[in-house]
Amino acid sequence: MKAKNIFKLFFLGSILLLTSCSEKDLQLEYELADDYDSNTGNIKSEDKLEYVTNGIYSIIGGAGFYGAQFQAFNDVVSDNVFVSNTNGGYFLTYQNISWVGDSDLGFFNTGYDVITQANIVINESSLPVTDRTKSLKGEAKILRGLAYFTLAQFYCDLPTSGKNQEYGLPLNLGIYNPNTKYSRSTVEETYNQIIKDLTEGINEMDAGYRQGKKTYISPLAAKLILSKVYLTRGKSGDYDKAIDLAEQVMVDQPTIAGDKLYDYFTGDIALSEGQPETLFEIEQTANYNLQVNSYLGNFYASTGSQKSLLVRQSIVDLYDKSTDIRYKLFNTTSSAPISDVPKGVWLRKWPRGTASQGNYTLNIKVLRATEAKYIKMEALAKKGNTSEALTLLNAHAAERGAKIYSGDVISAILLDKQKEFISEGHRFLDLKRNNLGFNRETNCLTCEVAAGSKYWVLPIPLAEMNRNPNMTQHPNWK
Repeated sequence: MKAKNIFKLFFLGSILLLTSCSEKDLQLEYELADDYDSNTGNIKSEDKLEYVTNGIYSIIGGAGFYGAQFQAFNDVVSDNVFVSNTNGGYFLTYQNISWVGDSDLGFFNTGYDVITQANIVINESSLPVTDRTKSLKGEAKILRGLAYFTLAQFYCDLPTSGKNQEYGLPLNLGIYNPNTKYSRSTVEETYNQIIKDLTEGINEMDAGYRQGKKTYISPLAAKLILSKVYLTRGKSGDYDKAIDLAEQVMVDQPTIAGDKLYDYFTGDIALSEGQPETLFEIEQTANYNLQVNSYLGNFYASTGSQKSLLVRQSIVDLYDKSTDIRYKLFNTTSSAPISDVPKGVWLRKWPRGTASQGNYTLNIKVLRATEAKYIKMEALAKKGNTSEALTLLNAHAAERGAKIYSGDVISAILLDKQKEFISEGHRFLDLKRNNLGFNRETNCLTCEVAAGSKYWVLPIPLAEMNRNPNMTQHPNWK
């Protein structure tokens, strides 16, 4: 979608991540002038095809997407987290919910950068069809499907809403051409493409090719994503499909036990990275990481030099403090800024660094196997199987040391998921999917966002509107 020199796309020979919050300044570039034919979309060797595929991860794991911004947006633009009055100027647009009809919130262009690079892999046609090339193309389809699903959740109304269904996403599926100006597809067409990409990717990618490394996407991770796509689309039969896929994930990847949860988030690399619970994480190393102004641990940890993201006290009070193992992930011993009334609470889930590798080196968890449980619970409840959903929820709650739930099942599921995934980038989209608003009550200027508010659909950035005459702005922001 975004114009760029086709011979200077962002390719990396291994998964190397951004070293600053300024993605365009410091991203490593791989010159393809001798290896890539921009007219045909052909790449000249399998090794080059793998380099291009690896480069997708540098974009999807950058600060403007799943490296930091996705998690921060979903938790700050909700009732979970607030930006302290003592801050360095980061995430204030989210905190104040102050964007307007042409604001660039970062996701749109970055998402299409992912899609553009994935398209180069998917559309390559000159190399022999081998197990390796087929697997790489399947991998790129999964990543493209994830990017489109991420954008659809932010920039489109829900498929179940019946509103503005003609405002889906532009579907750019071919070789990059800066002269092609895509118009919006429908929401249905958008979700059909997402499902197609993920389904084909699952079938084509060789799970063993990447040797099980969690910093690469996998067919199992794609099943988790696809189960959530079906949960979100909500057409006839979709909840059954969501349940089936979630169960496959739960069988193939048992979820983490409560007594392992603290070390999983706060331990050194050997205890935290590459664990069975993780389905996909963003790699951070001593040489290549998001550094001081982008790394989440620098905002959430009490020792971070940009420390400013705090969990609301009202959310901390939801936990059973004496028994819920998840409560230990709050840092209640370090003082929060006195500038905030009431004070918030620091979190241990995003340490600033590791003992063995130093600052900004702990991988960023994006997909966890435990989410499959919640997808199954929510799909069961929406099918009307509330008793079965509640039984599954209470079994998980007991394993975590939480009290037994009763009453409205969807509310109970979302409450426990809020406790489980605090600060991991779920809350805003969980509320939107269930047509629920939120009220922050404290530490806010804009405190309440009602269900149906225009803020649940993000505006297309002004730069894209100016660049593409076929783009139409969402009605909420015209």
